[in-house]
Amino acid sequence: MKLFSLNWFKSKKQEELQNLKVEEQQLKNALLYKKLNETEEVSVPPVAPNKPYKKVKLVNNVLTVLLYDGTILSKSNASADDYYTVKDAYTEDEILSVMVVKEIKEERIAKAKEYEKAKALNKGIHILAYTGDFTVDGNSVYLKGINRSLPQLLVEKFIVIVNSYENNLDQLQEDVEYQSLKRFFMWCCLNPRAEVANELYRFLMENSFRITKQGFFVALRNVVTLHQNNEIVKYVSNAYNKVKAVWKKNPDNYRVMDNNGEYSIEKTDNTNPRGVIVGNLTSLYLDLPNMAENRFTDDWTRTFDIRLGKVVNMPTEDCNWSTQDCAAAGLHFTSDQIHYVGCGDQSVLVLINPMKVVGIGQHKGRCYEYLPIMAVPREEATEILHDLDFDTLELDEDYAIRELKDLQEKAKDGFAKEASKHEFNLPALSTIEVEKIVANLDEIKREISKRVVSVS
Repeated sequence: MKLFSLNWFKSKKQEELQNLKVEEQQLKNALLYKKLNETEEVSVPPVAPNKPYKKVKLVNNVLTVLLYDGTILSKSNASADDYYTVKDAYTEDEILSVMVVKEIKEERIAKAKEYEKAKALNKGIHILAYTGDFTVDGNSVYLKGINRSLPQLLVEKFIVIVNSYENNLDQLQEDVEYQSLKRFFMWCCLNPRAEVANELYRFLMENSFRITKQGFFVALRNVVTLHQNNEIVKYVSNAYNKVKAVWKKNPDNYRVMDNNGEYSIEKTDNTNPRGVIVGNLTSLYLDLPNMAENRFTDDWTRTFDIRLGKVVNMPTEDCNWSTQDCAAAGLHFTSDQIHYVGCGDQSVLVLINPMKVVGIGQHKGRCYEYLPIMAVPREEATEILHDLDFDTLELDEDYAIRELKDLQEKAKDGFAKEASKHEFNLPALSTIEVEKIVANLDEIKREISKRVVSVS
């Protein structure tokens, strides 16, 4: 059975946005009509065009668009769908998404980001001190209460974010990326390998990993399928996470349907079900570890019990720190090198706590624990982590609650075990610092509980 692709979810999201725009325009037109009819004499200025283009035509597969500023856009090998998408567009960005090739669009975005970064860095690191979250000592920056300096790349990222709130710092704490990066570094500091706090952010950025709202990161690996009849497992995991990450909707409000062997999802309040109701999407996802069909293993040892929705781990004493990409003990993960990690037949998306990373190579890393959350079609495996419409920030609430349980004891135990095997190259955290970090991360539980209450 074919899974819904990332593009299917994106197109459905775009269709929904388009319908909202049409409804909004209809409402504006109705209000304008009402106002004109209520006024006996009114001077009406020329109405601005509803469309962001002057002309659009498709001739011999060449799509040409003339914008109001005189710009002419042309695309060869265009389709009828391209034509109608442009024709129905409400903004220039929608037109550019069709007319501009992906590489050019990404280059424009990258140049804009570089400009903003250069502008922010020019103001220097002192801007971070105004937030109240950082201590600046010369050229070193620390999160308050933690005696471990932030790596340069992470400092630069914080400067760019803070600079965007320069005239409105009171709203900075509402910035999701700002909070996610602070939490990410705190998790890093709880890793008994001090090198992780110093190097992990660089490794993730260089290899296009994505960081979640609670400070974890999303990666890929391959596994070996043990139960061949696992379509329901792959479908539920795929739909659940894409509803959250692409649609940004609550999976509680959807159910899975079986229509003559083909799975689909629909709103739970739909009074005309299209097939047999399999179950609520969230309930099915949470029950994945109990499904007999949900069975995978690793390609190397064929000993690991891997199930979507269930943590996979190995003893920390069996892992070793290494900067090699391969042939080092630990659970391997990657972002771009998916076909070389695990060598299995199925790609899976995994959540990893920075606290549990044991090795960082050039393109691949190792950890002693990960949570497989989603079966990924092989053709989407690498693309999905690069696609900005797949918002990984939405994927980690349940995992966060699990990781916060007995966190202080787990952190102290990890430091004690590591200290018995290695000498630290960077200063180890004190008990007081660990307690401060745990107290800060504990705020995650309160945030999630508030969100759950507000949704229900």
